[in-house]
Amino acid sequence: MASIYYIYCMQVLEKGQYSGEVTGTLGSVGLLASVTSYNGGNFNNALHYHDNAHFSFALQGGCVEKKKDSYEITPGHITYYSAGEQHQVLKVPKPTRRVNLEIENGFFEQFGISDHAARFAVTRNPDAKFLMVKIYHELITNDCLSEMSIQMLLLQLISDTKKQRNSFNIPQWVNIIGDFLRSHTDDTITLEALSQAANLHPVTISKQFPKYFSCTVGEYKRKLKIEKSLCLLKSNPASLTDVAYECGFFDQSHFIRTFKALTGILPRNYQKF
Repeated sequence: MASIYYIYCMQVLEKGQYSGEVTGTLGSVGLLASVTSYNGGNFNNALHYHDNAHFSFALQGGCVEKKKDSYEITPGHITYYSAGEQHQVLKVPKPTRRVNLEIENGFFEQFGISDHAARFAVTRNPDAKFLMVKIYHELITNDCLSEMSIQMLLLQLISDTKKQRNSFNIPQWVNIIGDFLRSHTDDTITLEALSQAANLHPVTISKQFPKYFSCTVGEYKRKLKIEKSLCLLKSNPASLTDVAYECGFFDQSHFIRTFKALTGILPRNYQKF
């Protein structure tokens, strides 16, 4: 592995380098998936940036980081870092593992992906978190199809995002409905309630919702419930039944089926990761 170098006292991390210890990698053309571990004081707390853009998903534990402002990362949290974006790890209070997907500039150019599109793909999008769970599963599986699978998973996520309008052109009602659904994850939501919240006709919502969310309202609600479970399964010793009820499912079996459909694995297996 190449050594860390400095520019004007700023650490620059090259391909495959992170603030924590890299414990596993799987690469394909233009992409590198990896797992990093952080344990107490055993991490690099220097201000730095990476040569390549990357997604990072908190699988276990948590930490406090800083870009312009400090923020807490908990299990199930996903962060996107542009190439050259300065940040640092400030605190790691408990053993932590993160799954990373590094994207080289050549991959962006080859598939016509912009940095903005990659960032937008993870902004308030539960599918991005499910992508990282699937990537971790491929890291564990690590067979002859894993590299291709990781590439296809990322391209699918970006492709779904590209179908939506540029984020600057998203109508205000889209953000209103998104916020409303996130704040009522466990509640039964009616089309009339969405209509009142967004001050928009129910027919318009029915027609336009899939354009901006790439799924139906019901599918999006189920995604938000499973997104919520990602943190609970890792930080809460409660049973699957308790997690299912806390996330708004009527029973454990429905929760398990939905979790498997969205992440590709069973929730019990995710707990063991």
